[in-house]
Amino acid sequence: MAAQVGQLIGERYRLEQRLSSAPLGEAPQGELWRASDQLAADAPMALRLLNPGIDPARARQLWGRLQGLLHPQVPRLGAAIQTQDGLWLVREWQAGRTYQLLLQARAERQLVFGAGEVLLLLRQLLPVLAVLHSQELVHGDLSPANLLRRDSDGLPVLLDFGLVAGTAAATPGYAPSERVRVAEPEPWMDLHALGVVALVLLSGEEPARLLDPVTMAWRWPAALSTESALQAQIGRLLEREPGERFASASQALAAFQAIPMPESTGPVPRADRTVALVPPPTPAPAAPSAPAAAPPPAEPALVEPVPEPPLPPVAALRSRLEEREEAAEGGVWPVVIALVLSAVVGTALGWWWLSRGRLSLPTPDAALQLPNSLPPAEVDQRQQLLNRLRAMQVDRGWFLKLVDASLLAQFPERGGRLPSDSLDDAPLRKVWNELAEEWLARVEQLPLEIRRRLGSYTNGDWERRQQALVSQGLSPAVLRQLVSGSAQSLLPGRPGADIPAEPFRQLWFAAAEQALANVQIEAIQAQAQATQVLSAQVEAGGARLFPVRLPPGYRLVLGVNGSPLMQMSVFGAGGELLEAKGPLRVVSLGAQKSSPVQLLVTNEGVAPALITLSLRADPPPVEAPPALPQVPPGQPQEAPQAPLAPVAPGPSEPPPPVPAPSTSPEG
Repeated sequence: MAAQVGQLIGERYRLEQRLSSAPLGEAPQGELWRASDQLAADAPMALRLLNPGIDPARARQLWGRLQGLLHPQVPRLGAAIQTQDGLWLVREWQAGRTYQLLLQARAERQLVFGAGEVLLLLRQLLPVLAVLHSQELVHGDLSPANLLRRDSDGLPVLLDFGLVAGTAAATPGYAPSERVRVAEPEPWMDLHALGVVALVLLSGEEPARLLDPVTMAWRWPAALSTESALQAQIGRLLEREPGERFASASQALAAFQAIPMPESTGPVPRADRTVALVPPPTPAPAAPSAPAAAPPPAEPALVEPVPEPPLPPVAALRSRLEEREEAAEGGVWPVVIALVLSAVVGTALGWWWLSRGRLSLPTPDAALQLPNSLPPAEVDQRQQLLNRLRAMQVDRGWFLKLVDASLLAQFPERGGRLPSDSLDDAPLRKVWNELAEEWLARVEQLPLEIRRRLGSYTNGDWERRQQALVSQGLSPAVLRQLVSGSAQSLLPGRPGADIPAEPFRQLWFAAAEQALANVQIEAIQAQAQATQVLSAQVEAGGARLFPVRLPPGYRLVLGVNGSPLMQMSVFGAGGELLEAKGPLRVVSLGAQKSSPVQLLVTNEGVAPALITLSLRADPPPVEAPPALPQVPPGQPQEAPQAPLAPVAPGPSEPPPPVPAPSTSPEG
């Protein structure tokens, strides 16, 4: 029985949409479905029904090894579920588009990936392969269809490991010919496939059209004609001789990181984009009576010549001309009058509109002036920067100040002097362009509504945001902790908790806005010697804060369970750090003089996840009464005092156990 929409897999995952176009028997790795997790607030998941020809025992074994791989660019893998339909493999859903879809979308506009885009992609993928290979794992089926550009951060994500399906899973054209002669794929074959992916993205052609079947030599795309260093390193990825190719993914990463970023950082036109819309003209046949001399080239005839009619008599022609002049004379003056009136009225309306308020006209930025003395390549690169800033709706004035400040900080010996358009400053202008690309890549990760505000954030905006969260129980120290991680990703090399000076301060404010947008605050009143258990969902990339109030002097025991991609930290009422950021765990805190105690849980995954929280407040220990003084022999003793009332357990007695939180479902 074939899988159907609405079917429940493993009593947990409901099938929503079939994503595979090929039938089950023809797909190399089987059918791919989008499903919803019924135990995690309908969180989206990806389920694959393996092809019947795949050994389920081997697939389970390899899937178990892959479950231990934790990397932000590898989807978190779930269970392997056996049903009547076959073996289902569950993994985390990734929102984005595969590079195959991106390539198809660009092909419709006669565009391909540029050299800069491909170099950045190689730099982003090789660290993932290095981690994969270090654990003696191989992807086995690298292709544009198995690489996804994630919407949330733009990073490439590895999908659908081919080693689960075995030899037949490799996409034709991407694996080397040696793949069919070995039982298991080897790490160097992943590097070879990555090289083929680079050629396909640069050319827009399939691997079969790029490889000469006779000489087995690769046809290099036109984009690499001016990038000899990049072409040489891609050639090493494709090399089959063990002594010539890279020994590891780490070695390949070092080689590609040493290549300077090419001038082309965006899509480029295809080399074969010119299409002949009109067929070439054919020469007219020679007349039989023509001499033997070579005839001159004939002009292409677009229409069949039509014989002209006989000319009318002169008198009739003159009368017709006079009639046309008289008709035209009568119709010209109304048109002239209408044009004059339109011009006068339009000018008056224009001045009246401008006088209503001051109109800020855009002034060209000094750094984006394109003097004629600049090389054409630099002019094109600056124009591309203008276009990208306009498309991203980023304030150009602020962005240029950001790049200028970065350049001057890198070269303090220039004393604040920016590079000119002279030949001597060409190396500095190249550094400026590279810094602009780096900052543009970081700014591009921000949501559109935040990008629009860059350059206009003020200290008052931050203070109002901070006061609103503090009034809900969030201390300023915890607030800085939330912003710190997001700020460090936008401002590398700078302390994330410290607010920098302008123009970098705008990025810190943007990071704070992004980090605090997904923070949910849920206050809890702890009950004395009573265990409370509750569940909560933490959004992808978000955080959840639990201000826990308890009586003064009480002790607090916390237990948090959930996804391994989640972290927790605990702060005191004054913002002091009680438990450092780390994996979800059970902590026991001493007597708290004041509250609330602030529990912060962050989700570093790309899908919402559930947590289970258990907590209990224990009363403060009661001090033992002071010992009675000893009476020397011979002296009368005082009357014994009344017996003491029973006291609560002292600090030496262990507190009542906190029930272990139930394991939350994998989100």
